[in-house]
Amino acid sequence: MMTDHRKSSGFSVNVTDYIRRIILFSTILITLGMGAVMMLQEYLLFQRISNQQRENHISRQKDFIKELIDMEVDYIAQHKRQFDSRVTAELAENVCYAHNLAEKFYRQYHGRMSDSEIKELIVNAVSALTCSSPFAQVFINEMAGSGVYYPGRPDLTGKDLSMFQDVNGHLVVQKETDLLREGGEGFIFYGSDEEKDENGLPQNKVTYVKLFEPFGWYFGSKCYLGDFYDEFKLEIAKKVSSERFRYGGYIFLNEADGTPIVLDGQVYEGSFNFLDGSDSAKMDVFQKEIAAVASSEEGDYFNYHWRRLDGEEPSAKLAFVRYFRECDWIVGAGFYEDDINADLMIQNEELKKGFFQNMLRVFVLLILILGVEMFIFSRFRKNYLADFSHFAHFFKVGKGQYKRIEVEKLHFEEFRNMGTVANEMIDERVKVHAQLVAEQKRALESDRLKTAFLANMSHEIRTPMNAIIGFSELINDDSVDEKDKKKFVRLILQNGEFLMSLINDIIDIAKIESNQLNILKKRFQLNDLLGRVESHYREYISNHAGLDLHFEVENHLPARFSCYSDEFRLKQVLDNLIGNAIKFTAVGSVRLIVHAQADRVYFRVKDTGIGISPEELDSVFERFVQAANQGKRNYGGTGLGLAISRNIVHLLGGEIGVKSKSGEGSEFYFSILC
Repeated sequence: MMTDHRKSSGFSVNVTDYIRRIILFSTILITLGMGAVMMLQEYLLFQRISNQQRENHISRQKDFIKELIDMEVDYIAQHKRQFDSRVTAELAENVCYAHNLAEKFYRQYHGRMSDSEIKELIVNAVSALTCSSPFAQVFINEMAGSGVYYPGRPDLTGKDLSMFQDVNGHLVVQKETDLLREGGEGFIFYGSDEEKDENGLPQNKVTYVKLFEPFGWYFGSKCYLGDFYDEFKLEIAKKVSSERFRYGGYIFLNEADGTPIVLDGQVYEGSFNFLDGSDSAKMDVFQKEIAAVASSEEGDYFNYHWRRLDGEEPSAKLAFVRYFRECDWIVGAGFYEDDINADLMIQNEELKKGFFQNMLRVFVLLILILGVEMFIFSRFRKNYLADFSHFAHFFKVGKGQYKRIEVEKLHFEEFRNMGTVANEMIDERVKVHAQLVAEQKRALESDRLKTAFLANMSHEIRTPMNAIIGFSELINDDSVDEKDKKKFVRLILQNGEFLMSLINDIIDIAKIESNQLNILKKRFQLNDLLGRVESHYREYISNHAGLDLHFEVENHLPARFSCYSDEFRLKQVLDNLIGNAIKFTAVGSVRLIVHAQADRVYFRVKDTGIGISPEELDSVFERFVQAANQGKRNYGGTGLGLAISRNIVHLLGGEIGVKSKSGEGSEFYFSILC
């Protein structure tokens, strides 16, 4: 025995030492793992912040160049509008000046000179006028359509020009005279759609005319806006070429046909064209520009390589370009990604310093945690072994007796909880033991009840069988007269019905035991059912002196109150309750009270019989109770009627109960869904 004890103790020490090592190594691994995770998180955070900085930096620079180009396009459009307005204003100014000269000459010499002399004087004066632009010379026409004076075109003098068409097929003179007849003066704009564009800028050719009524003349001046294109382009190019921004940024400006306007930050004056094939690299870049502006009306970004202003080798560059439709220009600006990267490198150095400082902090914290863990683990090991020893002792003792563990001597909350559970287990075992003893007693009592039930059944069955057999023998006796034979037949029938009722109860309780008792619902008239039950029991108690039967219907049920339920099973419940009330009431009354409310019908069977004692009240709906609890007087029956009734009521969707006091009668009540 001593040897076995030592082997058992050695085994216990080995197991606990194994657990201790597992916990120790697990703790160290978890701590190291947490340190590794923290370091990895710091590294991932560093990478995420670094990448986010790069993305934000590039995004800000992209937004900057987009806003810059949008501003430049707006400036060009506004300047184009001002430039075109200046050109058209000069046309009107030249015409008005010539018109004023003509009016002055007419007022001064009318009546003093002939009209032909005045006309010649006006034509000479107009022809002598000099304009700031050679494209805005003043001409004179008659309202009838004949030419009077066209600078450089003497062949048009006196010629009928009413049907004259320009190169685009416009009846220019007819349009001019139509406008003058409506308003006396004004502008005429010619273009591909003969309208102003969406920005209100004139397209192609512009003419200004003004009526001179004394001679039926009108003065006019016209120009092609394209004639001023070079002047406008130079103004914009000078402005654009002067702008610079961070990361080697400048604005470039190209015509859509491939002609550069501002190239490498300078106004371009050469003959190079991106699409002439002389420089394939630059041609590829320009094709990317074309693709970018074609992808969106608002402009787009594209990547390419381009040499720096201060170098020869191409560098990666990101640009934003936008199309200016009025002039068929591509406006763009970009920045060198190498400059962005250099700026980001400086920021990353600061990030790296913070990263290494955080890693050092994590490492120092890890060392401190391991030291604290080792201290805590040594204390843990001591207390753990003590608690484990308490449990080992508990299980050894617990094999033979129900002894509780001393929870207050345990160190760890987990072991205390386990101790509490172990004590609950001991209490449960004590309880189970007591329940087993009680179940054994109940099994014996159940066996006694069934034995009493079988004894009662044998008596209940023999009684009507003896009557049936006895009266059947008497009927065969020829000495019995016909009147007695009829009486015997009636008695045989009554005992047969009683025997059939016993058999039906036994069959029903068997169906209930096997969950095979079926309910067959259908629509029926409740008042008809109550009438049949009342008629049956009034005939039944006609020979019971001193016993009254009352059927009461509350809430004034309609005469044809329809109910959807199992009529047969409902009658079976009523028969059981009313039959029991009559059976246990020698003198007094039996009352059936019925009332309906919503979708339920409520029944109460009240009697003034012997009542039920308090100790029997809780078990009155149990099977075999009457057979096992026969008092001084045996009232007969199987003791199954109330148990069957309870199950039927439940199947009909209702509840059943009883109120009673010994010697004061009983009230059985139930309800069904209807």
